[in-house]
Amino acid sequence: MTEKQHYSPNQLIKEAAKHGELVVFVGAGASMLCGSPDWRGFSNQVVNALENGNVLSFLESEQLRGLGDPRRTLSVSMALAKVHDVNIDFDNILHPVKPSGIGIELYKLLSDLRPVFVTTNYDKWLDGVGPEDLSTEVNPGSESEPAKQPSRRPIYYLREHLSPALLAERGAVIHLHGSYMSPESMVVSLKDYIEHYASERVKEFLSTMFKNYTVLFVGYGLAELEVLDYIIRSNETIGAETTEPRHFLLYACRSTESVQTKFIENFFENQCGVRVIPYCIDTRGYPEVIDVFKDWNSVLDVRDPTILDRQARLDRLVALPNVINREAALHLVSKWPELAPYFLNSLKDMVWFNDLDSKGYFAPEHSPGVKVIKSERGGTAYQAEGWPALRYLEQIAALAQGDQADRVLAIVRAISSDAQVRDSDNYRTWWSLATILSQVPVDVISEQDIEMARSWLEGHLDSNMVGHELGAKLLPRLLESTVSENWQKALLLVDALSLVRRSGEPS
Repeated sequence: MTEKQHYSPNQLIKEAAKHGELVVFVGAGASMLCGSPDWRGFSNQVVNALENGNVLSFLESEQLRGLGDPRRTLSVSMALAKVHDVNIDFDNILHPVKPSGIGIELYKLLSDLRPVFVTTNYDKWLDGVGPEDLSTEVNPGSESEPAKQPSRRPIYYLREHLSPALLAERGAVIHLHGSYMSPESMVVSLKDYIEHYASERVKEFLSTMFKNYTVLFVGYGLAELEVLDYIIRSNETIGAETTEPRHFLLYACRSTESVQTKFIENFFENQCGVRVIPYCIDTRGYPEVIDVFKDWNSVLDVRDPTILDRQARLDRLVALPNVINREAALHLVSKWPELAPYFLNSLKDMVWFNDLDSKGYFAPEHSPGVKVIKSERGGTAYQAEGWPALRYLEQIAALAQGDQADRVLAIVRAISSDAQVRDSDNYRTWWSLATILSQVPVDVISEQDIEMARSWLEGHLDSNMVGHELGAKLLPRLLESTVSENWQKALLLVDALSLVRRSGEPS
């Protein structure tokens, strides 16, 4: 009897798991263990659907299946289905009524790891693993807090879903080539592949994944090289001067193929920047992968990214603020609101303004109030909270021109008006608004805005810094203007700054 093999994951895989940086990339080989068809079986069944729909004769079907390359067959078949409006039942083609227990066990083991999953498969095997396998701790609830059940696994399958931010969602399933649930999303034909991998959104997603994460390929073999070619072109680590690749491919091999296996290892490492992890299938065949993950699961400690890890990911997105990265950063902050102060404090560019504005970051309802703190001796202190969104406006106010300058000033007016209605006297908010007002183009400032600033100076709490901003920064700009209307605004501002408080009031 052959002795059972024992498997241990590479140290880089262990480290990536601990830092929430492990991506498991699942290919067709994993689904085939459930009973899903291989590429040839898949293409043949699509041809059968065309024949059953009277689009093709027996001879035409036979010759279409005989093209040799199943993906070429699929390309032609999908085009015919579209022209003749044939509805292909992909659910029935991809999913046997009674899936193999071996395949289900593999997906259960993968699910227990709870990494981020990326897959080129269209099927449901990753999606369908129940929420109990994603367990976050269940809150039984109380009178003040409702019970919380484990949340369903997030699933993404449309191209417009693709974002670097998804790589931080532990347990998420990302269908790189679409899903059977949305046939129009499925990347099947050669034309689909070319268009898909030409997309900047796909390029940015894959580039971020290979550059910043450790990728473990499962269920990929030589038959998948055409698919892997598209994916691995985005691997920026190829040719990099590193001691060893940080990406890995589980590879089923036979003991009689040791020489060929070495060639394959060299190919993937030198040409693809991926290290091959061979496992021998002499005894059990392809189900041997079950034992690999049984051994791995006992030692792999897959964790959620820490707050510092997520901040580092935000830093990378902020450093290159293209449309996709801005969207990804906002998505991250929406998922983890505790990142918002760090995120907003890191922004210095005007390019973020419209995105933040459309997401409601400057909405008056977010304006913080003042906390009244009673001491044990009966005294009263006031704690004014800051607002990171306003600090961002302070950073970019001087850069705002045209419509954006008008919009910045409209935000200032809305916040000031709302605070007056709510009787919220937060001197830190007034200070920020004064700083912003002092930097926007003076021609967009109205006399009513100067009167608005007077209300900030009349606050019950300390207004020294408000007066300093307006007097030292805004007043000189108004006086230096060549437009006479701005001189009148300067006179109004001087009058406001000359406010005399009643005896006993703080200045």
